[in-house]
Amino acid sequence: MTKLRISVQGCCHGQLNQIYKEVSRIHAKTPIDLLIILGDFQSIRNAQDFKSIAVPPKYQRLGDFISYYNNDLEAPVPTIFIGGNHESMRHLMLLPHGGYAAKNIYYMGYSNVIWFKGIRIGSLSGIWKHWDFNKERESWDGLEKSNWKANIRNLYHVRLSDIAPLFMIKHRIDIMLSHDWPNGVVYHGDIKHLLKFKPFFEQDIQKGDLGNPMTWQLLRDLRPQWWLSAHLHVRFLAVVKHNKRNSQSPNESTSKIKKNCNEIDLDLSSDDETPTVVNNEEKDEPDLKYNETRFLALDKCVPRKRWLEIVEVEPDTEHVSWTDDKHRMFWDPEFINNLTIWEENKDFLSNKPFDSINWMELSKNNWKGEEEIDWENYAIPEYTSDIQKDEIGQTKLFTSKFLT
Repeated sequence: MTKLRISVQGCCHGQLNQIYKEVSRIHAKTPIDLLIILGDFQSIRNAQDFKSIAVPPKYQRLGDFISYYNNDLEAPVPTIFIGGNHESMRHLMLLPHGGYAAKNIYYMGYSNVIWFKGIRIGSLSGIWKHWDFNKERESWDGLEKSNWKANIRNLYHVRLSDIAPLFMIKHRIDIMLSHDWPNGVVYHGDIKHLLKFKPFFEQDIQKGDLGNPMTWQLLRDLRPQWWLSAHLHVRFLAVVKHNKRNSQSPNESTSKIKKNCNEIDLDLSSDDETPTVVNNEEKDEPDLKYNETRFLALDKCVPRKRWLEIVEVEPDTEHVSWTDDKHRMFWDPEFINNLTIWEENKDFLSNKPFDSINWMELSKNNWKGEEEIDWENYAIPEYTSDIQKDEIGQTKLFTSKFLT
C-alpha cells in the first residue's frame, strides 16, 4: 500500500535551519514527501518587516527565513506552512490566497485547500478572537501609510471570510491544518497528561474555552483523517470518533472530563515512529468523510521538546496530482468554487447569523461537479527564480484566474 510520509512541525519561530537539519536527518533514512509547518513561521524579509510582527523588541531577529527568501539556502523537501499569531504580516498580507515564499516553500494564505501527490490538504491561518470574526482586516496599503503596530494583533485573527469557504466543502479532506486548536478536541485526549505540562489550561478546559469554537464545528463537519495544530506549545494527541456520540460540544463534554482522561492512551515513543493511520470511511458516504479524526498538536522548535513528527497518509493514486509528470501541486476546484460564492455574496452573507446559513447547501447549489474540471487550469505554477519576491504578481495571477 502506497503512503506519503509527511513531517509535521509545530510553531517555527524562525528556526528553519534547525527544523531542516532534523528533517534532513530523517529524510536520509527514509524519504519524506512533504513538510508541514503549523504557524508562527516568521517570514521576515528585512528590518522593515519588524513593524508588522507581534514580537517584543528584545526578541526581534531576522531568523533563518531570509536566507531561503534570497536563495542562499534551499529547503531540502517541499514545505507548506500556515500563519499563526506571530507573523510578519507586512509580508503575508501580500499573499492572501497563498503563494511561494521561497523555492520549495509555499504559504497557504488565510485559508486554502490544495492537492499534493494525491493528498487533499485544507488550512486556516490565524487564531480565534470572537470580537474580530465579522470584521474586515485593514488593507496593506492603509497600514503601510499609517500604523502597522496599532493593528498587529488583530491582523492575526480569523475572519468569517477565511472560514466560510471551508464550511461549504462537501468532499473529503485528508489533512486539515490550523494554528490554534479546535476547542472541543481536548476532551477526546488525555487531559490529565496535558495538565501535567500545562496546569494553567485547567480553567479554560473547564469552561470549554481552550481553542477555537468555529474550527471545532468545522472539524465535525469536514471529518478529516488528520487535524494538525500548534500554538499552545505542547504535544497532544486525540481521536474524535464521528460515528459515536462523543462528537459533541465542549459544554456537553466538560462534565465527562474525568472519564475521558482515562479512556484514551495515544502516546507515541519518538519522532521517527509513525502513528497508525486509520482509513475508515462511513459506509453510506464512501467518498466523502472519514469516521475518525486523529488530532495532533506539537510544540515549538526548542531543545528537549516534541516539535517534529512523521505521519503517513494513503494518497489517491488516481488523482491528477499523483499522476502529473511535473509533480505539481494543484488548487482545489471545490474550494475555489466556494471562494467565488463568498466573493459574489459576501455583503449578504456577512450580515446574516452564521448558524442561520446552510453553508454546504449553498455550495452544492453552485457546484458543477468534478467531471467537468479541467485540472490543468488548477495547476499551481511551478516555481521560477525569485517568484517569491513578486508577491503582488502571484496574488494578481490567482485573482485574475479565479476571482474576476
